Parts: sequence; C-alpha cells; structure tokens
Amino acid sequence: MTTYDLWMTKFGDYSPVKQIAIMVGMAVISADILAAVFFLAIGLDRLSTVLVVTTFIVVIVSVPLGAFLIGLNFRLKQIAIERDLAARMDDLTGLANRNEFYLQVERLIEGSAQNLSAGALLYIDADYFKTINDRHGHAVGDRVLREIGHLMQTVISKGDFAARFGGEEFAVFLKDADFGRADWLSQKILTGVRNISQLLQIKDLEVTVSVGIAIHEPGQSLETALIAADTCLYAAKNQGRNRIVHATSDTKVRHDNYMRTF
Repeated sequence: MTTYDLWMTKFGDYSPVKQIAIMVGMAVISADILAAVFFLAIGLDRLSTVLVVTTFIVVIVSVPLGAFLIGLNFRLKQIAIERDLAARMDDLTGLANRNEFYLQVERLIEGSAQNLSAGALLYIDADYFKTINDRHGHAVGDRVLREIGHLMQTVISKGDFAARFGGEEFAVFLKDADFGRADWLSQKILTGVRNISQLLQIKDLEVTVSVGIAIHEPGQSLETALIAADTCLYAAKNQGRNRIVHATSDTKVRHDNYMRTF
C-alpha cells in the first residue's frame, strides 16, 4: 500500500465532523490564497470583477476538492472490498477459507428442498505432508498446496465450492452431486495430485491425497455431513492413504483403492 493509500485510509477513519472540518479548512485556505493573489494582481474595485473572480475561485477550489472526495470514496470502497476478500479467502491457494465454506455451503443446504440431498462433500488431506516439508522445505510444501488448490479450482463446476480448511486439509462441496459424480471428480483429483511431482520437477517428491466422501442427507446439517466425510477420510488414512473412501446408505464404509503409479 502506498503512502497515498495509507493517508486516504487514515482520513477515512476520522469522524464525519473531523472530515468536514478538514475539507472546509482546505477550501477556505485555498480560496483566501487565490483571492489575495487576484486582489494583488488585478484589483477588485468593480462588482462585475468581484463576481467573475469569485466564480473563478469557486471553480478552482471545488474541482480538485470534488476530485479528491470522489477518489477517496472510490479508494475506500476498493480497500473495503480487498479486506472483505482477504477475510474470506486463503491467501496461499486462492480458495475460500473454512469460515467462508461454512457460510456458503450452509446457504446452499438451506436453499435445497427438504426431501432432497443438497450434494456431496469431499474431505481431502495431503498424505505425509510433514515429510514433504521436512525433506524438501516449506517453500516446496507451499508450492504443493498451491498446485492442489489450483487443481481443485480447475476440476469443480460452477455452483460447486472448494476451500482450504487449514494446513494440508481441503473440503469440496459438489452441489446436487451423487456418489457417481463425487467418485469421478475425486479420481480426477487423485490423478491430478499425483502429477504435481512431475509438474514441479523436484526429485524424489511424491504427492498424494486421501479423500473421504459423504452425501448430504435430507435435513442433515453441514457439520454432521462433514463429520461423516471426515470419518471416511480417517478410514482412507488407515487403509494406506492415496485412496477414496465413502459412506453409502447400504454399507457403512466402502472404499475405492487407487494404487500408486510412481
């Protein structure tokens, strides 16, 4: 942020009375200076001259002051938008953060029909991420997380929602999706994540994720659906990682194991 932006932000933090006092003071000082200049330069002995000079001074003072106020209002709106975006997004991956995920997905669930599922939840965790950081450094770890975030943004559709929950944990909500679409998209994520090592061209780097899937049940809260997806993610970790595990209505847990292809 530039010095000008900082000053504009500070001005916007003043009370309305103080802002008005500053602007009126600037206008009075500018008008007095200009009036003195004109008086010394041409003299103000006739009414017509006084009117012309007064009008000219008003225009000269009001135009830059108006431009300043318009610019200030525009910049303050920009800063408010930037702050709002920063509060809702994860700055590393560009995905939404946990709070924004809860807010948006709860709205989708509330807006869905009471007797229908709102969609599918994917709970995703990068496997052995601490090992990646320890072996290759946190800078590489951050690059891996950015690539995972970019992959999720690429594979989801309009109406779906992806977020980074923190660390190496991610969540995706697929609107109106069934297990078939959730499985298909999860497999794309598993395959895409495996290719990150080739994309970054880092020797001995292996990147995989585990995925837990739960279908939102009619009338079910988001928290309950997330717990179900998290339970499946835990099962995927216990079964060897680099795989998809999901709950179904006829069996508690079913898993699809995708073998490593390094």
